[in-house]
Amino acid sequence: MPKNQGALNRVLNSYDDISFNLYEGEFVCLLGPSGCGKSTLLRLIAGLDEPTSGNIYLNEKDVTNVPSSKRNFGIVFQSYVLFPNLTAFENVAYGLRNRKMKKDEIRETVMCYLDMVNLKSASNRYPAQLSGGEQQRVALARAIAVKPDFLLLDEPLSALDAKVRVKLRQEIRRIQKELKLTTIMVTHDQEEAMTMADRIVVMDRAKLIQEGNSWEIYHHPANKFVADFIGAINFWNDGKGIQAIRPEYINVDRTMGESQAVLTNIEFRGNYCRLSAIAEALNKDGELLIDISAERVSDMNLQVGTPVYLSFPQKQVLHFEGGSIL
Repeated sequence: MPKNQGALNRVLNSYDDISFNLYEGEFVCLLGPSGCGKSTLLRLIAGLDEPTSGNIYLNEKDVTNVPSSKRNFGIVFQSYVLFPNLTAFENVAYGLRNRKMKKDEIRETVMCYLDMVNLKSASNRYPAQLSGGEQQRVALARAIAVKPDFLLLDEPLSALDAKVRVKLRQEIRRIQKELKLTTIMVTHDQEEAMTMADRIVVMDRAKLIQEGNSWEIYHHPANKFVADFIGAINFWNDGKGIQAIRPEYINVDRTMGESQAVLTNIEFRGNYCRLSAIAEALNKDGELLIDISAERVSDMNLQVGTPVYLSFPQKQVLHFEGGSIL
């Protein structure tokens, strides 16, 4: 690996080997269903667990047997893990005091990072006096105040409500870019991974299934599992294998199309509607999902029970055989 480009290389667990590189300043998401090994892999990188075999390299140095305290990382967990008897200021200062920094330097550093997470005015509050989102901001400030070589995030947003989650993921990404901080985040939330990551590593059953940017993962999934896990998608058999298409690419018409269908449900989702339809010629065992604008639903007077015709642009149709993309 080139100098100053941290590498996570060939970490093995009890199921299969996982090997990928992490470059300086990159934001990588480990994405997969619960129990697939994401958090275990993160703990191996941090040195909190030991691999049964394989190696972990940081800046071309083998750190497999280096204790976690010597790996210079910051970590933020789902459950905040703040000291309840310490103020926000004291929580952030904790790691700095362990590094024997001078008092004035500690104060300046703590206030700088509390300001970065927009909590400068809350420096004297205790965790119980802070909201969940504020507590996670303190945890983030504490993790980055020690100027780590890399930052590890273990589902840091999953305990927060939807609006706070969206706001905080924007804040995390902003800070990561500003500090050019090499970051690995574990998540099972596809939207988080798609909106935050420079690169996504999709895992399943302790195996690395695919890695790439959001566009590649969404539009060119390596197999049926990735296609199904990332966003909504429709599958059907046509005798040549499995076909698939995203809901937003299906065209709806009242008079003509490739396949006749009947609408079974309409969900209003703001600027678009998600339709469910049964097209027996394609999918006798389930419903097709279709996303179209709310304006078109109104203009076409679409209702549950309305017969429609569906068309599938061939350049948007994915073809699978034996679970793999063709």
